[in-house]
Amino acid sequence: MQLRYFTAVTRLNLLQQLRNPASILILTIVPLVIIPFMEPAFKAMLLQDGYTNVTGSEQAVPAMAVLFAFLAVQTIIQSFFHEKTWGMWPRLKMSAASKGALLGGKAFVAYLIQSVQAIAIIALGAVLFGFRPKGSLWALLLIILTFSAILAALGIALALWTSSEELALSLSSVIGMLASGIGGSFCTVSSFPEWAQPISRFSPAYWALDAVHAVSLDGASIADILPQIGMLAVFLIVIIGAIILNYMVRSVMSAQK
Repeated sequence: MQLRYFTAVTRLNLLQQLRNPASILILTIVPLVIIPFMEPAFKAMLLQDGYTNVTGSEQAVPAMAVLFAFLAVQTIIQSFFHEKTWGMWPRLKMSAASKGALLGGKAFVAYLIQSVQAIAIIALGAVLFGFRPKGSLWALLLIILTFSAILAALGIALALWTSSEELALSLSSVIGMLASGIGGSFCTVSSFPEWAQPISRFSPAYWALDAVHAVSLDGASIADILPQIGMLAVFLIVIIGAIILNYMVRSVMSAQK
């Protein structure tokens, strides 16, 4: 029964996103415009790290994909608050559907959006800028899918824990710029001051880019990037824990009323 509600919520949210795809298209196109300007700087950094025959696309393409994936979290937040404004979310909660089915349907659509956007940037980066990973493409796909799950969960957590759309969007922007910046989206972590390099490990962007770096430059396979995937899984578990905690808090508050 709940599978039917999950499917219905997924279809409803997917239709809503498809009716207004402008923001996702912008967040997919803009990084492709920025990448050529980032390539020379990243090429110099990679050469300094000892890599040869590089163009800079090896770092520029995934770095911009990560940065704009963080920015796309705002579309997830907006979808929640728009439904509250339209009165759809309260009506859905009063239906026979469980909260798990409601959140699951929205989370699945958010995950699809994040994954498709990141894959599109990487694929177009390969066509337009010659991004050619030396390692396993399956490993690269695993990184994208795992990182996308983190950002989808982050968007849902911010929407649930904040009291207003403005606050949620502001936090999303701050977290996104900070996490992608210290994770290596603007310059390689090896070029950071020594005191700052350990701090980068507190960002999921660091582990995603480190894994992509290993695949694109070092020829890594899925087995080689499992430590980075494991760290990304830790971030995902923490964020999912925050979502579950929100559910428990709201349940207790509802029972006390």
